[in-house]
Amino acid sequence: MTKRKILVPIDGTERSMHSLEFIKGIFDKDSVSIEIMNVKELVFIDGISLSEEIKNSEMLGRKILDKAEEIMEGYDVNVYFTFGYPGDEIIRKAKEDDIDIIVMTKSTKKGLTRMIGSVTASVVKQAKCIVMIVPE
Repeated sequence: MTKRKILVPIDGTERSMHSLEFIKGIFDKDSVSIEIMNVKELVFIDGISLSEEIKNSEMLGRKILDKAEEIMEGYDVNVYFTFGYPGDEIIRKAKEDDIDIIVMTKSTKKGLTRMIGSVTASVVKQAKCIVMIVPE
């Protein structure tokens, strides 16, 4: 049996971690391979990014991914951290890894476009695979 490949982008918020619990509730651990990713969007000031900000961001990203790995104990899990625009990085990773399903959480903001979030909306538009949006 071929395992389904699932990509789970998380930002460390409690809301984003719900995606992991959702996966545990509907997918048997032997049926899926899970890629958990964290993307930090860099802010440039006059074309220069601050190296200390980069170090701190990567340390925080690694902590978020470590927590996610703990939550998914027993599952086939890989973690990935990168810098860039989250929507673009999620799509790039999905293509590179031949992902079957992307699991994301919706935004807590109000309004139609904000209802699922700008990153999620971007991923839904560009994805060539199933995108599951988990409510809060």
